[in-house]
Amino acid sequence: MVKACSKIIDSLISYYEEMWWVFVCVLIALVMFLVFYVLITRGKKKGGSDSASGKSDHSTFMDNGKFRIEIGNCQGVGEREEQQDAFAFSPSSKWKDKGFLAVLCDGMGGLDSGATISNKLVSDIIAEFPYSFDKLKDGWILDSLSNEIYQNYHGRGGTTVIIAYVQDDKMWFASVGDSDFFLLRNNHIYAMNVRQEYGNQLLMRAADGALTVDQALQHDDAPALTEFMGAPHTNPDYSITPWQVMDNDVYLLCSDGISDTLSFEEIRQAMMHTPSECADLLEKGIMAKNKRFQDNYTAIVFAVHKIGGN
Repeated sequence: MVKACSKIIDSLISYYEEMWWVFVCVLIALVMFLVFYVLITRGKKKGGSDSASGKSDHSTFMDNGKFRIEIGNCQGVGEREEQQDAFAFSPSSKWKDKGFLAVLCDGMGGLDSGATISNKLVSDIIAEFPYSFDKLKDGWILDSLSNEIYQNYHGRGGTTVIIAYVQDDKMWFASVGDSDFFLLRNNHIYAMNVRQEYGNQLLMRAADGALTVDQALQHDDAPALTEFMGAPHTNPDYSITPWQVMDNDVYLLCSDGISDTLSFEEIRQAMMHTPSECADLLEKGIMAKNKRFQDNYTAIVFAVHKIGGN
């Protein structure tokens, strides 16, 4: 019996000695599979709409009695370690009576807790909804929320923000930092907000002859933010009075992971499609660029169609 067991053990040892390379190959294959899985899923999108954090599988629609609004969105991590962008829409139950609100934040990666701050700010802005245009016109809500972030992080953390608010047939926006707000009207694209970057101050100095335009654009500190959510006080760029929404307007809120990667013309071409198609085209454009150190990217796209119009 002992001899029989010994023979079996010797046979198994001999088998494993001969087949060791098979097990090594299987182990390598498993490791490669896990690596590819992680790479593929890093930029994978999540679903959602009212408090969205990724691309929906289909467009979302709302009807406020005057306009039908069609919404699309996309989001990806890019080449960063974590997603520090955040975005959301106001609750669909309030769209008809209270209007439609879209908010997008881009947490500042060079400071502390960018993801935490951007997600909390989105939640706080949505929680404050609905607003009146009278209260929004001086940007009071953002200054108050910026100070609240400052009390918690003392300037060591922050985020950008952009808000678009449609009520009846009127539009209002506010922004802090370098996230962008675009309008496509009659196939022409317009930048609706001003990026609050040091480069813009340098360009103003260039206009006065203090330096050349090339020096302003190529300055190392040109991308630095002059305003951000997380300062003791902030000065938003905002619409002083609401403007008239027009039939077939298309609006895009996006983090600089999109607008720094794609050209103005590439963005315009994407916005000429439906919101869900636009979101897909923006994302495909970013993937095609294969940009080294690609930033997080997020987009909210919505088109406005007059009821009874085209």
